[in-house]
Amino acid sequence: MKFSHALIVVAALPSVVFAADPGLLSLVMPDAKVVSGIQADQTRNSLFGQYLLSHMQANDANLNNFIAQTGFDPRRDVSEIILASNDKPNTPQSQGLVLIKGVFDVSRMTAAAQANGGTITTFRGVDVVTYPARGKQQFARGIAFLDPSTAILGDVASVEAAIQRGKTKAPASSSLLDKVAQVSINNDFWFVTLAPISQFAAALPDPNLSSALNGNVLAAINQLSGAVRFGDTVTISVEAVARTDKDAQALADVLKFAASLVQLNSQNNPASSQIAALLNTLDSSTAGNTTTISLAVPEQQLEQLLVTVRQQGHPIRKKASRQLN
Repeated sequence: MKFSHALIVVAALPSVVFAADPGLLSLVMPDAKVVSGIQADQTRNSLFGQYLLSHMQANDANLNNFIAQTGFDPRRDVSEIILASNDKPNTPQSQGLVLIKGVFDVSRMTAAAQANGGTITTFRGVDVVTYPARGKQQFARGIAFLDPSTAILGDVASVEAAIQRGKTKAPASSSLLDKVAQVSINNDFWFVTLAPISQFAAALPDPNLSSALNGNVLAAINQLSGAVRFGDTVTISVEAVARTDKDAQALADVLKFAASLVQLNSQNNPASSQIAALLNTLDSSTAGNTTTISLAVPEQQLEQLLVTVRQQGHPIRKKASRQLN
């Protein structure tokens, strides 16, 4: 496993956030359109986090080799992650960052990176490990450590720009990050996006729901934010700010339609049936041009849903793939 790929698996670990770290937020690009955060410390102490950790593969050879080389175990040594993008894919202006708070043995990790093909350059007094673009990647990738507790990953230009911001210690000031400061408080996972919601449609296995996301209603959303908090009951909240009051009400109607689709499919497989049951607690309302959505899921039911999905395995994913093709 390449050093950069191994460290990026950190971003896949589900986590909990109670307030975004101001130091990490100050590294986010000023033109960010999508920012999300997770807090590993809190997740490890939650029931759901313990469940996920207990089902991780303890004998993953690539991960164990990475830990042996670097002394860094992402399951133990990560405290917070922030991911940010300016949502300009496939353009020279594209920027993406993974910002991590944790415990890093910088010299050991840098040596491991060099041993695995990384090249060391220096920017503003900070070593940057670079990897050339390969395959579908358009830009060279970089990893840097501002200090033993802060890691920056992304395309090299984005990493260097984040180092510059970190050195000047300029405060984050964009309206997007102001929203992040609000939504991250007392929550476990959070996100804020100004990107078109329709771009996420292709990731959905149900073609009817995917079509709904591509509709004019969701194109009217100017800002979307949400958060998750773990506990005996997992609470999920979403807020959508639309162009007009009418657009907000139309969004609420689309949500009801989406829930009805799940209900219709609930008899076809156990996972859909369990999701349909969970949606019974779904609550949505509108106030002016803002639609709010909340959902309360008992933690044990969420575990059971994951068990069902895992038991169904690959045939479900293959069926979804056939539906999209």
